[in-house]
Amino acid sequence: MVMLQPMSAKKAKASRRKAATHDPAVQTARHAQRHAPSWPPLAIRILGALGLILGVYLSVLHYQAGTSGSIESAFCGSGTTVNCSLVLSSAYATLFGIPVAVLAAGSYAILLASTFLAAPGLTVLLCGWMFVFSLYMAAVSFFTIGAVCPLCTGLYLVNLGLFVSALVQGRADHTITLPRLAYAALGFSIVLLGIGLTQTGDAAHVTPLQEYLAPPPAEMDMSFVRYYYDQPAVVLRGSERHVEGPADAALTIHEFVDFRCPQCANARDTLLKFQHANPDDVRIVFRHYPLDQQCNTGMQGQVHPGACAASMAAECAAEQGKFWEYADLLFADQAKFKRADFDAHARTARLDFEQFSACMDDGHTEALVKNDIDEALRLEIKATPTLVVNGRLIRGLPPVNKLATLVTLQKQQETSGTP
Repeated sequence: MVMLQPMSAKKAKASRRKAATHDPAVQTARHAQRHAPSWPPLAIRILGALGLILGVYLSVLHYQAGTSGSIESAFCGSGTTVNCSLVLSSAYATLFGIPVAVLAAGSYAILLASTFLAAPGLTVLLCGWMFVFSLYMAAVSFFTIGAVCPLCTGLYLVNLGLFVSALVQGRADHTITLPRLAYAALGFSIVLLGIGLTQTGDAAHVTPLQEYLAPPPAEMDMSFVRYYYDQPAVVLRGSERHVEGPADAALTIHEFVDFRCPQCANARDTLLKFQHANPDDVRIVFRHYPLDQQCNTGMQGQVHPGACAASMAAECAAEQGKFWEYADLLFADQAKFKRADFDAHARTARLDFEQFSACMDDGHTEALVKNDIDEALRLEIKATPTLVVNGRLIRGLPPVNKLATLVTLQKQQETSGTP
């Protein structure tokens, strides 16, 4: 009796093995494994690695576009249709505050991990999602943004290859079934709807980068051209100390600015993007006009106390080559305009603090600020921001697409030789 139990157990185990061998489901799985093509897993890994590289590179370009407004890459194009800057600077380039390129790179990393962890279900699911999301982003790029990013298009093609490879693999190993396809389609549709609503809401508050680009001659706003020529012609005097853009730019914009003026902060952001969108054709020159009785003799009443001191502080920063960095700090928080605030900005901008402090105590930069104020008073400027655009005085900031028309106008006149 002692020997009968092991023999009985062995017989039962053998019986189960024999039954499993004749199980149709097991036979089907083994048959699928023997006849499944070997290339899909390798293709998924190669395409996943390529997608990861492109995703990381696009992430770098996204942050480049966010900080400078323009992209330096031989693969991105610079026209109105083929242009990575237009796509990566749009509201559709982020999702919940995270760049889509970063999310893509993370997805490819997870995909590659799934292929090495033998998780075919996750692999197929990720490939399907990436393909569906690519269709969505391609539609947004082509029809909503109206521009094509060659590198993004490369990702779309990678995702198409991943989808085809996953489809072949999923059908071969029976990972893909009709019920699973139905659930996946429903889930993808719900997620895409949420993403679309979120990005559309974000885009409603962002000016498309196309508005900053000089239009073709046939699309110029001629009503604004007539308005422009109706504005007074003036000749500016004095040195141009703070300049962004090339000396031979078609359009030069002198902006008279008060650091405590909210509209001036908006103008700074708009004109910076405008210059970066047209780097060879637009030049920005900064001039002070603080609405502060401390240094502005043209003020009948006090409007922005501390604005004169802010302009002087910016000139002190300019002595260390950081005028624009310091100016952006002043615009970023217009409630902080006391000496302690100026000192804090100097430390944030990594200025030599002793030199900055000595400059502020000395007060010699007030003469530079007053030179700009005197010029503004001579031109009868009374408010900020006020622009002088190629010698025409414009009060306030026109819509940026109107200014873009002037770039085309000036380039057209340079070509024809007309003034």
